[in-house]
Amino acid sequence: MESFKKRVPAGLAVFCMAAFLLTGCLWEDPVKSLHGSLEKVVELEKPFQKEQKSLKSLEQNESKLYEKMIKLNMDDFDQVVALSEKALKSAKEREQHLRSEKESIDKAKKEFEANKASAEKIDDRNVKKKAESAVSYMERRYQAYDALYKAYKNALGLDQELYKLLQNKELGLNELESQLGKINKSYAEVMKQSEHFNAYTKDYNKARKDFYKAAGYHVKESR
Repeated sequence: MESFKKRVPAGLAVFCMAAFLLTGCLWEDPVKSLHGSLEKVVELEKPFQKEQKSLKSLEQNESKLYEKMIKLNMDDFDQVVALSEKALKSAKEREQHLRSEKESIDKAKKEFEANKASAEKIDDRNVKKKAESAVSYMERRYQAYDALYKAYKNALGLDQELYKLLQNKELGLNELESQLGKINKSYAEVMKQSEHFNAYTKDYNKARKDFYKAAGYHVKESR
């Protein structure tokens, strides 16, 4: 009767084995799974916090350089060029830190996206409600970051254009004022998006704590 035994195609068997190995325990408690993922997200976002400090420091450096430039006149043009080169170098460093910041957020977002569905599988109604609230706020938080990143990248590009313009001895007042107007408008947008991101971060942290408490986990202070 050997020929009547049900056989699983070798390729399919290998695929199933690989899927099991990649996902680990397929029946893991959804509460535990979501909790573990949210904790991992905190760790993955730590570089983001570090890059934020670096960006702020470089912004302050460029601000000081710009203040020095506008106090000089055309007789000091060589100094203006030298200072604008320093500012341009600083802006390029900001670009690198911004890229690293986004990579950190993207990794954390990927981890979150891969496990957020666990909230829907929770049996306990109260815990499920708290979990879904945390997931919802985190989704909006990442959407807000995408808008913030886009706005900041645009503002950074305008700053670089300004530093290059200041190296032009024939730069007219109207052109300078026009560029400054664009920059001021772009940073107003950055501030707006930053407020949204910070608000959703605050909402998420509270919702995460509520979920942890409802699920019986120790609540750690936000890092």
